[in-house]
Amino acid sequence: MDTSVFNKLLDGELSFSSLPAGAEFVATHIQVDELNNTKNLVRRSKLSAQFAAVAPAIEPTESMVWDVSRRDSGKWSDDAMVGAIKSELDALKGGKGNNWQDALIAEVAVKNGFGLITCDYHLAHVAQKHGASVTYFAA
Repeated sequence: MDTSVFNKLLDGELSFSSLPAGAEFVATHIQVDELNNTKNLVRRSKLSAQFAAVAPAIEPTESMVWDVSRRDSGKWSDDAMVGAIKSELDALKGGKGNNWQDALIAEVAVKNGFGLITCDYHLAHVAQKHGASVTYFAA
């Protein structure tokens, strides 16, 4: 589950009933870190509550990226997939600051056969291109 989903749930643009019924939700430290980096303290608290309500299982990232990954929450990898995903996101999103984070989230979905739920069109497109099953909610 991409971080964008938690924001849309909080903003009322998406409801829990819209999420796949019976699904076991998964996140990584990336989503936790992105939510914890929300500058508005009230919003950060509400996002944390949304995260807790969804209660996703926390999975390690499949690769490590310097200054993004937590050493204890990812796997060392020589796989080029995360770099390829990031390059494609850069081409589509113009080098947006969180492309490494999105690439790590997509790679977890692809390599583990998890479905990716996102409200980010470009992330949905690239993840699907790499073999992820994607549920996309238009922003």
